[in-house]
Amino acid sequence: MKGFFIGLSKLILGVAIALILLSMAGVATARYFMGRLSVLPPKPLYGDEMPTATEAVPAAPTPEAAAAPEAAPEAAPPEPALEPGAYKAVVVQPIGLVMREGPGVEFPQVGGVDVNEAVVVLEEPADQDWVKVRVVSNGQEGWVKAGNTRRTE
Repeated sequence: MKGFFIGLSKLILGVAIALILLSMAGVATARYFMGRLSVLPPKPLYGDEMPTATEAVPAAPTPEAAAAPEAAPEAAPPEPALEPGAYKAVVVQPIGLVMREGPGVEFPQVGGVDVNEAVVVLEEPADQDWVKVRVVSNGQEGWVKAGNTRRTE
């Protein structure tokens, strides 16, 4: 009878240890996949955003070109002046921002702004809930939720 109870206790202990090991493996697997899914995939590139495969290779200078005086480098075009009260900013929201026609979610979407994209804040109403911005890269204007940009000046 004593041998029966020892065998039964070994069986119960073995099943308990197996269940504990299986649950630990399940938790470890779940944590692995949750960690992998929390990383955002790279942003897809379309149209003009695609990198070019060929780059211009500088040609060797000819003797005529070496004898010619160097031309003065062209000055960069001056940046347009900002409107009174406007300032430069950058988007800090990690997922980017949705631009709307007016200051509220009831207005239709007119575009979006990516994270770290330069914008010009044109208007900040007194309620400070929404700000009117212009995207520097394409000139598109719209309203975004306040607090998602950082002044760069």
